[in-house]
Amino acid sequence: MSNLADKIDSVHSPINNIVVRLLLVAAAIFHMAMLMWEPRVYSDQIGGFSGLLAPSLIYSVCTAFIFAVGFIPHKWIWKLIFSPYFSIAILSYFSYLYFF
Repeated sequence: MSNLADKIDSVHSPINNIVVRLLLVAAAIFHMAMLMWEPRVYSDQIGGFSGLLAPSLIYSVCTAFIFAVGFIPHKWIWKLIFSPYFSIAILSYFSYLYFF
């Protein structure tokens, strides 16, 4: 493993526990359930989907599930792309839009 991959692992280690994984997957399931149940209502709640919001929701949900099941990529580029920090930030933003 490269030195960069080790550094990324050390950055991810504080949130690599079961509580964060469960909260992250719960947020992902909530947003996907709301989107699948009533797409128009969900879209109205978050202010509508744009060319950036829809792909970011898909990306954050996929990344949350990848992190929650415990899959850890080997190469540093994939560790960076599927970083749970991005997913946490995006799902937090969608939660803010939905509830406030």
